[in-house]
Amino acid sequence: MALFTHTAPAPETWTPQGTLVCQRFRALEGATVLVYTADSDQSPARYATACLGCTHRADRNALGNVMVERDAAQAANVHAAVCRALPRGVPARPTDSEAAKMIRTRLWARRYRAAPHLVRLSDFMALRVDLQRPTDWIKALLSDIAQAHPDFLAVTPAPSGQGVRFTVQPFDRS
Repeated sequence: MALFTHTAPAPETWTPQGTLVCQRFRALEGATVLVYTADSDQSPARYATACLGCTHRADRNALGNVMVERDAAQAANVHAAVCRALPRGVPARPTDSEAAKMIRTRLWARRYRAAPHLVRLSDFMALRVDLQRPTDWIKALLSDIAQAHPDFLAVTPAPSGQGVRFTVQPFDRS
């Protein structure tokens, strides 16, 4: 039996729960930059990038559009070419309450718009590396929030008749 056993996953091979990592880039000082998509059946797949050495997260291209794999790979490569972050290892998995707070914060920011905001799982794409939660967990949390705070997050049946849609309600401006 070895005295010192390293059991933590290496950033070079780690895949956060709820994601599918398709590419990895090495930054200048060794940090790993991931290109990933969510574990959903959405088509076409949407991609994001995350640096495991710094706070870089991106789920949209320079024009503000969601990224396909080619866009995300290009963004990750550009970031890796200039990032001087040292490898920090795999980020700690947040507690359920910390992960829920990240999602509520993202949703709350949508309340400042004048019109209701239709929530999509892609709204959380850039957070997936930090959340480390599967799609089903996010959907269950959205249901819990909608049940507890219907004036904040409304739930309606999906037009297809299968599933539900969540909509962030703007602040009452009257």
